[in-house]
Amino acid sequence: MRRRSVLRASACAGAAAVVGNAFIGKPAMAWFHGLTAPRWQLPMPAFLGVGALYYGIVGYVLARTIDRRDARSTAWGLAVLMGNEAWNGVFFGRRSARAGFVGLCAFMVPLVALQWSVAGDARSRNALAPYTAYVLLYDLPWTYRLWRLNPTPARGHRPAPRA
Repeated sequence: MRRRSVLRASACAGAAAVVGNAFIGKPAMAWFHGLTAPRWQLPMPAFLGVGALYYGIVGYVLARTIDRRDARSTAWGLAVLMGNEAWNGVFFGRRSARAGFVGLCAFMVPLVALQWSVAGDARSRNALAPYTAYVLLYDLPWTYRLWRLNPTPARGHRPAPRA
């Protein structure tokens, strides 16, 4: 890979990480820790590790797509970065497990499209495949279960007072 491609991809991944994590402050983390979690939820250090790997993987794939001048795959890579950060904003910003699940379903579109678009590049395909599998096999069931354990009350609905 050319240095310029690596620098551009690193700048995109780094900017996305900063922007996306701006939505996650102490109140958002307090809300998250207060949720009823599935028994099989990963511990926070594992989530952080997956997040770090994610930015590295997508940055690597993006650098390769820039290097190959593959506009379609580059666009999908940027869409994945933006989609992930939008998910942070929806899930933590709205404080809604349901919004997190729906947002993750939407995030699957650019992720699967990126996986498909890099199929001809074995290195990119093999680098991205474990993350795609993680999202499909862990994140999707996890966000669904998190939502079902923490249903969001309907807007304007207030629970009946206890007598």
